[in-house]
Amino acid sequence: MTTRDFPEWSGEKAEYVEPTQVVRSFGYDVFANPISDEAMQYNNDTFTCVLAVEGEVAENVQHYDNQTAASEDIKKQAQIFGSIRTGITHVNQTYVYKGQELPHQYAIMLAVPMEYDEMKYGATERHVKEVLKAYADGGKTAVALAEYIRSRGYPALAHSLRFEQLMMLPHAIAAGLGELGRHGSLINRELGCSFRLACVTTDLPMLVDSPVDEGIDDVCMNCNMCTEHCPGDAITSEKQEIRGDYRWLIDTESCAPYWGSYFSCGICLEVCPFNARALDGKYKKSFVERIKSIDSKERSQELKDALQTPWQHVKKPDDKNSGWRNRVRGKGETAILQGGVPTQGLPEVIYSLRDRMGMPR
Repeated sequence: MTTRDFPEWSGEKAEYVEPTQVVRSFGYDVFANPISDEAMQYNNDTFTCVLAVEGEVAENVQHYDNQTAASEDIKKQAQIFGSIRTGITHVNQTYVYKGQELPHQYAIMLAVPMEYDEMKYGATERHVKEVLKAYADGGKTAVALAEYIRSRGYPALAHSLRFEQLMMLPHAIAAGLGELGRHGSLINRELGCSFRLACVTTDLPMLVDSPVDEGIDDVCMNCNMCTEHCPGDAITSEKQEIRGDYRWLIDTESCAPYWGSYFSCGICLEVCPFNARALDGKYKKSFVERIKSIDSKERSQELKDALQTPWQHVKKPDDKNSGWRNRVRGKGETAILQGGVPTQGLPEVIYSLRDRMGMPR
């Protein structure tokens, strides 16, 4: 077994590193590529949600008859607000980011769907636009659910892209939303991997769900689709050890050039066969046609030939002290964006939350 060389994520407690900052720390910048106004609006919508991630709790508590009734109601409301599948688990402090204080007992994990017919265009803006839309929808869903819980007299905090204080994947797995795929994303038999996560933490007592074993890990052990199609050879053929667990992990340094140069890439999700089985085979024909149309070697070579030059769009850091990855800046027009967030002009609550997460202004 090899050991992942990424101290922020491999230590006893994971430190928060904003996704776009991860690739910037290797010298690439996803924001160097201009995106459409529609895609940028989805990006901005994730910040709008932050205005209501927390709020006042109603004085009068509306009690449930029991924890089962509470869970059923919360899942029903989550579906109304936009979650295609919801799971509940206990907050595991092991997976709360280092330096964060999250006193809530329960985590409600929300799966927000993505359309495979948009996801199948990996390494293009069409793909990333669908991803940004899902994250914006996830933020809105989490905020609406948190507001509902607070209206019943219980504290609740919404978590979404760039504003999560806990690691979502291990909580989603514990909540029964799926298993970790070889490509590093969650896979659900019903949904494939065409969904994104959001979360609400609360002290509302609820019946919790259990992890599931749907045979996904066995399939991933024998399926090489994402490995063969990954242009950066970033998907390993064996599991690695992290904090005592053996799990699939991505070679971040090999992934970064493609993630940063091509709209967060997503080819591994595009070619995952579970998307053909998902939603009762809704996308099976579309998936098969897409796979047949791809020459993986030809596409990989084309992408390799047009990669960004390392540090072309990113300022090389002078020091690598604690938290340095979150401080790496882009050059030129991208310099105003720090992890996708303008350095000024947003409501103070957004910068306040980023302060709590250890993100610089």
